Amino acid sequence: MKKLTFVLFFCSHFCFSQVTIRGKVVEQSTRKPIAFTNIGIQHTGVGTLSNDDGTFALRIPENLKTDSVIFSALGYSIIKTPIQRLQDVDLIIELKEQVVHLGEVVVKNKKDKNKKFELGNYRVGGGTLETDTLYAGASDALLIENTNPTLNDLQFPVYLEKANIRIYRNNLPSFKIRIRLYAVDSLSKEPGNDMFTQSMVLESSIRNGWLTFDFTAYKFVIDKPFFISFERILTKTDRDLIAKGYQDFVRKHPNKLETDTVVFEGKKVVSQKLKGSGIDLPGTFIAISTNRTANEKFSCYTRKTSFAKWEKVRGIIAATVTLSNQPAPSAPDK
Repeated sequence: MKKLTFVLFFCSHFCFSQVTIRGKVVEQSTRKPIAFTNIGIQHTGVGTLSNDDGTFALRIPENLKTDSVIFSALGYSIIKTPIQRLQDVDLIIELKEQVVHLGEVVVKNKKDKNKKFELGNYRVGGGTLETDTLYAGASDALLIENTNPTLNDLQFPVYLEKANIRIYRNNLPSFKIRIRLYAVDSLSKEPGNDMFTQSMVLESSIRNGWLTFDFTAYKFVIDKPFFISFERILTKTDRDLIAKGYQDFVRKHPNKLETDTVVFEGKKVVSQKLKGSGIDLPGTFIAISTNRTANEKFSCYTRKTSFAKWEKVRGIIAATVTLSNQPAPSAPDK
């Protein structure tokens, strides 16, 4: 039987003083709440997502209180505001809907036979679980490019029909994941700007298996290699369950916890790493592959919060896409 490895990370940020900002994110014209807005400080581990009703709370370390907070929601203009201006008790952040004008992309060979192409990583060798209950917005991104020499007839531009991510194990009553598409940054080769401006969130209660995002109705055209990213969305209830489950596990299995001291934002922080069989911890494990073949073939990045730096990782998420040289036929009117 193949041996599986589970690596879970938990980092305590409570070792230095903090300030907390609270409020609600709404649409400027309608005043409707904007769910799952990305909120945080650029290139730091400080970030979160707004709740279903647009409310949020963000804890900011004392050494970052002179910085600025970014509020970003797909389809809306970005706001960047100094933290010192965000001390109101009932803070209301208004985001303006943004009209995006896309350049025309022509898909050639429309008279050819419809061809579909499957790209991505199918291999599974374990799973990862996000255990940070203080911040939020963790994402995993896989570079989608044609590394299969047998698919020599795949030519961009093509239509994106479906995207899939493999859930290795889900121990929550339900979970939410948002899909995002990123261009490849020309300098860093990391995930860059958003390509898809719709907020597509799926909620599921599956224990394990493939979760599918259907893009056929959008007739979305891809004209070059891109990143497909999956953003974990945790509710307060989810975070409470994860925190309690982690504490109970450590209490029962103290020998499985490795503690180290690392430098975070110029200060020493206690970092705890849990190795071994934590498969029953509350949360949702994303399937990954860590073998040599997957690492030679694919590039995978992760970030722990909404605006943290992308970091290249060895664990390649199990995610795939279906591409087509022709758009899917429109559904007939009922």
